[in-house]
Amino acid sequence: MKRSSRLWVGVLAAMIVVLSLAAPSFADWEKGVAAFKKKDYKTAVKEFTGVTKTNPDYAGGFYMLGLSQNQLGQKSQAVGNLRKAVKLDPKNPQYQVALAQVLVEAKQYNDAYGVLKGINTGKLGNRQRDLYALLFAQAATKTNRGSEAVKVLKRQIQSQPKNARLYKALGVAYAGAGNDAQAYTAYAKAYRLNPRDLDAGRSAAYAAIAAGRRSGSASAKVNYYSKAAAIAEKLATAKPSFEHQLLAGESWLGAKQFQKALGWLTKAEAKNPQNALVRYYKGQCHSQLGQYKQALASLQKALKLGPNAKLRKLIYNNLGFVYAKQKKYETALEMYKTAGNSAKVREMQDAIKTAAKNKEAKKEMREFKQKIKALRAQADELEKLGQVEEARQLREQADKLSASVK
Repeated sequence: MKRSSRLWVGVLAAMIVVLSLAAPSFADWEKGVAAFKKKDYKTAVKEFTGVTKTNPDYAGGFYMLGLSQNQLGQKSQAVGNLRKAVKLDPKNPQYQVALAQVLVEAKQYNDAYGVLKGINTGKLGNRQRDLYALLFAQAATKTNRGSEAVKVLKRQIQSQPKNARLYKALGVAYAGAGNDAQAYTAYAKAYRLNPRDLDAGRSAAYAAIAAGRRSGSASAKVNYYSKAAAIAEKLATAKPSFEHQLLAGESWLGAKQFQKALGWLTKAEAKNPQNALVRYYKGQCHSQLGQYKQALASLQKALKLGPNAKLRKLIYNNLGFVYAKQKKYETALEMYKTAGNSAKVREMQDAIKTAAKNKEAKKEMREFKQKIKALRAQADELEKLGQVEEARQLREQADKLSASVK
């Protein structure tokens, strides 16, 4: 478990010192400890196996044997010996924490949760309580007990308010509980406390995007996407990877800052020109800016890059939008049909009918105006021939017809 492995090493080192002071003096034990410190875990397993045989009631021997086996990836054996250590010395919380650690690493989260619930944390030191909180959070979150994870982490954060690992774990717990807004806040705090933890930054940005998508109002959505963009830009500056540049582009797109989005998406495209998602996002930006020619080029290129079914549907929807904006309703209709967007299909069908009616109405209006023009021309000819009264009557008729269309 990455977020607690370094902390575990420190706790383990302190525990070995305590055990060494309390352990009976015999060769197998001393050789085992020496081998463990040198990371010669095979030798350590051999020596601690000897310790458990000659001292079957000594919990420390089973504890160190379990730790050595765990380092060799022998999870089941490690769990068995750590359980033996806990059984021999049930009041030792360090043994319980070690057992829970290995259970979590073995993805036996229910068992880990059960062990951790029984630990008297009052007997743990500060660093051990940090490790306990991190382990408990993962075990609880993985077993759908997110609220318990949040409670334990928040309690530990009160005593360790600048611990980035705890805030990151809190973000995981909130995300597991479906609370994206709180997850963003926790992840963002972890990233501020430790700017080198780019994973925390990415998690904060993705949580903000998720919160934005769930938002009920347009302003709240823009706000969350803007927060995601601010973090994504920091990530892309610290490490200009494709993922970070794409994340910045996506975030600014959601924040409706289309020119900024295009800038980052263009950088991402340069790194991975065969990525359909980048082209789709660029198409969205161009379409929102009214740059329909560029939008069509980007979206059509995205289709040629073999997007998955979900993205393909999004691309066709956006193509429908662009063609509709250009009043090419027949083409837009086909795009929406391909996307399976029945609501937009009906809308385009109505638009086609309306356009046809408008076209017919315009034709009739042109013919009507031509009739008026012809009447006036006829009146002019009659006047030239001296038929003044007839000319006047035609002009009055033309004026009435003209007034009727104003």
